[in-house]
Amino acid sequence: MNDNYIRKRLFELIDNSGISASRLSEELNLNKGYFADVRRERQSVPYDVLSRICDYFHISLSTFFDEQYSLDSSYREINLLCQEIPKDQLETIIIPILKKFAEKESQNTAARISDRYD
Repeated sequence: MNDNYIRKRLFELIDNSGISASRLSEELNLNKGYFADVRRERQSVPYDVLSRICDYFHISLSTFFDEQYSLDSSYREINLLCQEIPKDQLETIIIPILKKFAEKESQNTAARISDRYD
């Protein structure tokens, strides 16, 4: 992975977290201007710091690098909550509900688009 990808994902995570970059640097015992330097491409993010950031946000490094995984805090919260639900209940109750909701939203979106052109 290149530094630009890491930087993009890092600030996606920070910007969606509700915590300021300076507060995060404080929490992780980093220089107060650390993330400002990263944003300005004056500083890269070494593995040990990235690992601490992921630990702070309760995600794995593989999740951080997974382009399909949203770093938005709402989706992360749902993911964390789902990890607490027994797998059989997740598969038989939660996933079917989410699928129905997603299907309904998809139909509503298609209807709104269709209405625009009628």
